[in-house]
Amino acid sequence: MDFLTKMVSYLAKPFDTLAKLFIKKTEWTITAHDNLTFINEQLEKMLIFNCTQTKISIEAEKEKELVSLIKKQTEESNLNNITRTKAYFSFFQRCPEVHWAFLAHTVSRNGGWNMTDLKGDIIGKILSKKQIEPLFLCFERANAFIFQDAYPQLLLYEESKRRGENMFHLLPHFSVSSFMQPFWEDFLLTKNSSLLTVALIINEQQHIQKHVIEEPFFQNHVLETLSFLLQQWLGFADVIIPFYAKNKVRLVGTTVHDFANVDHRIVIGKTLYGILFYHNKVYNKAYEFALNTPHTGSRADFWPHLFFHTAKMRKNASIYSPKLVNAWPNIKHRYPQQDDWFRDLSMLKHLHTVPVVKNCDITDNYLTNIIELSSLALSKQLLF
Repeated sequence: MDFLTKMVSYLAKPFDTLAKLFIKKTEWTITAHDNLTFINEQLEKMLIFNCTQTKISIEAEKEKELVSLIKKQTEESNLNNITRTKAYFSFFQRCPEVHWAFLAHTVSRNGGWNMTDLKGDIIGKILSKKQIEPLFLCFERANAFIFQDAYPQLLLYEESKRRGENMFHLLPHFSVSSFMQPFWEDFLLTKNSSLLTVALIINEQQHIQKHVIEEPFFQNHVLETLSFLLQQWLGFADVIIPFYAKNKVRLVGTTVHDFANVDHRIVIGKTLYGILFYHNKVYNKAYEFALNTPHTGSRADFWPHLFFHTAKMRKNASIYSPKLVNAWPNIKHRYPQQDDWFRDLSMLKHLHTVPVVKNCDITDNYLTNIIELSSLALSKQLLF
């Protein structure tokens, strides 16, 4: 315990520097007042009449087939972090107006890296097996539950677009929160990408708050343990977006400090959205990276000069970062059928603006953290 406590204290200093990068920031207004007023009215009506959506019986055979098809496609793509990450990007290529899909792709890459970190040379050497497995289940469950909730929404939008008609009355058949229907219906008419993105960020973070964070198993075995506190302090708590810069891969991103706090995670999601889409240079080069770099779960995907996942790569790199398929098995999850988180309008406070970080390149800080963590992991091995 003393060693780990000292290690946490030792690691605090680099983040003082990292935090300074985010002092200079502005805000990006994402919606017109009239637009948001209409959505507020729709949400208020939902709360007054029922608060949750009611499944409308499907009479048309084509609609029954569509619901079955979307459920089947979601199940096939929700196999593991690799398939989810790929599905998000494929959808974004087909529907680039849905910004959230690319944001979800980049965040899902980070989810895969977090999972394999637990079996790598740094985190895997610092924490015990007893600490590691609950962390993996937390990351995996959050990744899977977000996909299970969001992907049917994406596919239903794509079908609405193809048919030229509003199909969002079918959302309850996928156990999607009633919160989302007014935003999708508005997006179908206005194509307000920013508003839809923030609504999806709110919805998905509320979804995992209810079905992951507040679950007793994760409260007892993850969130309240030293292992999870360490995971927040270490450099691997950085959510990074790799992008090309002069034939090299640099990193933009931010740091998660309070994973259990839903408001904090929503702000993190909005911050990443601002980084990714407010700066065209970042977006274009991040898209180029995603297009040319298949996601494997290994951090060697973006820095093969530092990380390796095969013996052949070890000649030029020093830190083991396995592929996901070599680190963890596929996990089968049980998903809630109908359990809506939407009970009041408090979350609407997040809808007005997106923070825009001016100095978002964290390449040097991230590299410093990784080198120091690698040394600490080696020290722990020598001491114990």
